[in-house]
Amino acid sequence: MRNAVKSFAVGGLLSSLGVHACSRVTYHADVDDRITVGRSMDFVASTNSSIYQFPAGLNRTGSVGDNSLQWTSKYGSVVTTMYDLVSIDGINTEGLTGSILYLGQSDYGPRNASRPGVAIGLWLQYFLDTYPNVAEAATAVQTMDMQVVTASLVPGVSSTGHISLTDKSGDNMVIEYLAGKLVVHHGKQYQVMTNDPTFDEQLAIETYWEPISNYSLPGTSTPADRFVRLSYYNRISPESKDMSSSVATVAAMIRSVSVPFVPESQINTGLDVWPTLWRVYYDLKDMAFFYESSVEPMSFYMMLSDFDLSSKGTTKRLGLADANWEDRYGDMKGKFSGAQPFKPVGGS
Repeated sequence: MRNAVKSFAVGGLLSSLGVHACSRVTYHADVDDRITVGRSMDFVASTNSSIYQFPAGLNRTGSVGDNSLQWTSKYGSVVTTMYDLVSIDGINTEGLTGSILYLGQSDYGPRNASRPGVAIGLWLQYFLDTYPNVAEAATAVQTMDMQVVTASLVPGVSSTGHISLTDKSGDNMVIEYLAGKLVVHHGKQYQVMTNDPTFDEQLAIETYWEPISNYSLPGTSTPADRFVRLSYYNRISPESKDMSSSVATVAAMIRSVSVPFVPESQINTGLDVWPTLWRVYYDLKDMAFFYESSVEPMSFYMMLSDFDLSSKGTTKRLGLADANWEDRYGDMKGKFSGAQPFKPVGGS
């Protein structure tokens, strides 16, 4: 199946500039004050993903040459990568979780070495390493004047995106760079994110649909339509009483806006609609991580309490791209191997 994913993508790959089409939701179950987050990864080709454990105490650099951002990780994290070049999704030991989703309108501006720079491959990782919650990240991002430096993950494909962060309290923040300027949306109400157009435009579209959503919803797989439907499902989803039902509720929402595999001739490259390759879910109360593949019957979970993510721990990796699906099913405790932190895309 991996080869099928790669082969159908070849034609569209070179003719498209934007090929991520992902969805993310934050679900709050009031019954036991439980926050659960889910996201889908839609892409033009296999992401060759791995899961990494990163301990606290790692010395990091933004990897962009002059005036690279420097930091030491305060918190351990578990992240999913693309091509072992980008931390694309993850959670830290304080329950801060984050995702990068494609945004074609992103513009980080030309490199200005007077500003501390970070490669896009470590942009999300910086937040997971450094902040325990959204409020602290929101304060910092407004004052530090960080510059994101990007590079293509795949030839002919732009690697630009926006970040969504969520913490145990249900606080959310969306971070975008538009025309070189930072744009932040911070608040518990920002529970859904997809792709283009920009987040403020998505909110305007959703405002139009909300009053009539009980009897009419847009039905395509475009980012705007997925945003509206996912917002609606999140509003009407029933209360969940525990981790298993909460994760199942979030999984149902994310699966409902996932994109099926279709023949290449039916892919509309102009709409940036691409098949869903995998989905991840986080329960922030019990600190659990779940992964499911859409390409093969690979489905597993892990409890962060099973790992040593303290400064005494070591970097470890769980490979997915070449693994037998039967070895990537169920609890992944004890399945990781020793590794080194990856070199990020956008780095020098």
